[in-house]
Amino acid sequence: LSLFLTLLYSIHGLILALLFHFRKGPKQQQKQEDEEGPFVPQRLLVASSAAIGGPATAAALAQANGWNSLVVPSLLVGNIGYAIATFAGIAYYSLFRN
Repeated sequence: LSLFLTLLYSIHGLILALLFHFRKGPKQQQKQEDEEGPFVPQRLLVASSAAIGGPATAAALAQANGWNSLVVPSLLVGNIGYAIATFAGIAYYSLFRN
């Protein structure tokens, strides 16, 4: 179990680091990208928290850091993740049961 969790968090962190690294464009666009865009560090952190810990931890992270505009999206993303994972789990079970 610990090996699985280590791999899970390592791969997740690597993907976040790559997204953050490749978000930077030319110097002219970099100033605009720092304030807007899908790969702003605050959005990546809240999305990561929603993916790993669920909507409650993501909303707590956003609220504690003063990112009030990210509280509602964190709740939505976390709950949509729960909904997708529930049906994916049911499909996986029905596919591989004996």
